[in-house]
Amino acid sequence: MKQIILATCFALMFFFFTGFREIKKPDQLMGNEGIPKEKRELLQKIVGRWITQTNIHAKDGQSASKVIGSDVWQWSPDGNFLLHIAYGIHEKTGFGGMEITGYNAKTGGFDNYNFNPDGSFSMGSLTIIKNTWVWDGVDLRGSGKAVRTTGVMDENAKILTVKHEISDDGKTYQIFMDGVLTKGADF
Repeated sequence: MKQIILATCFALMFFFFTGFREIKKPDQLMGNEGIPKEKRELLQKIVGRWITQTNIHAKDGQSASKVIGSDVWQWSPDGNFLLHIAYGIHEKTGFGGMEITGYNAKTGGFDNYNFNPDGSFSMGSLTIIKNTWVWDGVDLRGSGKAVRTTGVMDENAKILTVKHEISDDGKTYQIFMDGVLTKGADF
């Protein structure tokens, strides 16, 4: 019984001394003022739950196939980052990935970090001009190829039509997937 009382006292002391300190916001730690209102409004259009239907084009002897999935975009708890969780099924095999997008105050654009189903990750950028969204990056799984996803969002922000392209030289791109995301719910 003494041990239980002693452990409880230590736990209460720990929470008292660590749980009630002022917590600095991430923007104070990073020297960033957060996302400007107009940039936040751009990202807000994609926030929600989406159903994804993707076509993988035949290439290099592989037949065409389809991916059915769901994508969820939501704000991080501090509201400074957009979190994107993607789930899919391809040829009866499930997979998932994650992306984090943040505002880059130096460039005025967005940087993103992609964590892929195979354990690799890549870094890139997101550019939004009117209803066109372009994600650029480099495939870091060893190929070093440039990858680009271009999405066109309808005026109601309910349908996002995308094409995924890859390039050996970063100049000439070849489409390898296309698809449609349909928003099912807003957050």
